[in-house]
Amino acid sequence: MLPGILTCARPVWVSLVSGGALGAVAMSVVAFAQDTRPAPAAPRVLFSTPLPDVPGKSLVVVPLKWGPNTKSTRVDHRHPGSVYVYVTEGTVRLGIEGEPVRVVRAGESFFEPPGALHTVSENASATEPAAAIAVMIVPEGAPLSTRETPPAAK
Repeated sequence: MLPGILTCARPVWVSLVSGGALGAVAMSVVAFAQDTRPAPAAPRVLFSTPLPDVPGKSLVVVPLKWGPNTKSTRVDHRHPGSVYVYVTEGTVRLGIEGEPVRVVRAGESFFEPPGALHTVSENASATEPAAAIAVMIVPEGAPLSTRETPPAAK
């Protein structure tokens, strides 16, 4: 299933590509800026295209990377659409609110339903890196994710 694509202590993002996703990522950065925690770097979009059979929606693919021993307490964020994460290297721990945290190994996947609160995204290894790709179906022009204030901080 999928990690959420999009935040980090969370996965480390690289640079941004793709015109259509540029606005969505820019709005995402604005949403993150409203939080007091430092904003992660914008994700590098590997692929983005409107979905002609689903008017108003786009398919966006981004890479996710976790360094060795990348741990997080809470990565609270939501995605406006479905997110499918396929782990390509290593093992990660991924969780959404109301469900047990899952250990996802290379070759396995994780799914986040639209609007789910993504709470855990970390490398399960202290010595090996981990990587994945996230495939998102998002409304055109929407931010790829929006940060939430952790319950303890509210």
